[in-house]
Amino acid sequence: FDGFGNIYDVYFQQQALSSHIGSQINKVMPLGITPVALVVWFPFAYVARFNMALSYTLWVAFSIGLLFSALWRIGRYVFKNKKPQLLPIALSLIAVCSVTTVATILLGQTSLLAIGLLIHLIFYSYKVANQSKSANLVPILLLIFILGIKPPYIVLGLGLLIIYGMWREAFYSLALVIFVFIGITPMLTTEWVHSYLNLLQMYSRGNIPDVYACSIVPITMNIFRSAFKNFIGDNIAALISNVVTYSVYIVVVGFCLLSKIKGKSIDQLSLLSVTKAQLFVVLIASYLLFAPYANFCEDLLLICVFAMVLLYGDTPRLTNYKSLVLIIIFFPIILHRFFPPDKSLWLFWILKAIMLGYIFKFCRFPPEGKKSVT
Repeated sequence: FDGFGNIYDVYFQQQALSSHIGSQINKVMPLGITPVALVVWFPFAYVARFNMALSYTLWVAFSIGLLFSALWRIGRYVFKNKKPQLLPIALSLIAVCSVTTVATILLGQTSLLAIGLLIHLIFYSYKVANQSKSANLVPILLLIFILGIKPPYIVLGLGLLIIYGMWREAFYSLALVIFVFIGITPMLTTEWVHSYLNLLQMYSRGNIPDVYACSIVPITMNIFRSAFKNFIGDNIAALISNVVTYSVYIVVVGFCLLSKIKGKSIDQLSLLSVTKAQLFVVLIASYLLFAPYANFCEDLLLICVFAMVLLYGDTPRLTNYKSLVLIIIFFPIILHRFFPPDKSLWLFWILKAIMLGYIFKFCRFPPEGKKSVT
């Protein structure tokens, strides 16, 4: 475009989209991405000046490449160093080959990119924890920086680092993202901060202006708010969602801080019998179940949970009835958007909660038998 501005301003979005389309556009999509996206997307935007189709193809290829490189990396390690768990492998294959993944690719959603980055971060944290050595800061900075493309993604990434006691890495990563925010502000004007915070409040409170309403479809979201607003009202459902989401993260960070003060691994604290893997599952679950806004593409973040189970899990055999039940439950969860819309969204939400509860149980023990991971 001919100059930047406050990209979170509705008028700017309408003008930019109208200029690109060649006709007046009034309805637009709210930008949930942070200014980090402008840095990450810069090479793709440059290509788009000459060929939009090529730019889009490169972006999708980049996202898919990160995802499959992460799956390949963790799969190769598991098959080489331990007995692989077939259940998380089967669930991952179902998710990757699902219609939801195809739709996510066609829409160019950031979900696939986030999954790949989080799995790389999971594997990296796992290796550091088991080898008991200092982490290389550079790859962590890069992973967290790109996860900074959206608030929920960077929160999950920083949460993972904190769970593994990598406070220094989390601090430097967050500092890098803030530095980029400050550096890009002169291009966007300082108004972007106020506009973006208002936009985030719109997501959490649900006060969707008409100009954005066509792009947010609650019946496609398998979250608490969509599932139970018909029973308890949207305001109460939104309040519960916000309280649970923020409370879970505060409790997890507080528990990790307690383990650091006591100088013990999370697995060794007697306060709660939980493992690092379980705490990460709790973070993912709080987002996928209670996020005020998380579209159907976000359910693919379950692949990150499956990757964690593959490293840490103690799952039943694939032919066990529990495994079969879990696989059967997973199908309506990952495909719920393609079922006829009705008032039974609560059923899909309950199924997802049951599945995450089972996975939490599977991560009960750390790797190498039941020994603690330091």
